[in-house]
Amino acid sequence: MYPRADVEKTQAPIDEGFLQAEKFEPRVKSRTPAGYAGECARSITSEEILAELFKYHAPNEVTIPKYAAINQAAKNFAEVILQNCPPSADRSDAIRKIREARMTANAAIALNGLSL
Repeated sequence: MYPRADVEKTQAPIDEGFLQAEKFEPRVKSRTPAGYAGECARSITSEEILAELFKYHAPNEVTIPKYAAINQAAKNFAEVILQNCPPSADRSDAIRKIREARMTANAAIALNGLSL
């Protein structure tokens, strides 16, 4: 249905360090953001977390392929919805939710799992 290149673009390179952090690093409960454990052994305050949540996180060589993979997968899914669902409020809502999921997934990448 879709060109093979589009399907392959949905696969971001696997970051082994990220997978290890995902398995062993505590998240919100310790107030230590993932990815910062080596740099910052202390717990961080809610104010510091908020500052990090609302600052601009520029894309870099690690995050760009991840954003691209998520964007391509979201686009592929949206195309399936458009091809198979009749025009309706539900179809529009499905596309809107795909866009929202894409944005939320990109935020998870930018914040490296940090949350309150």
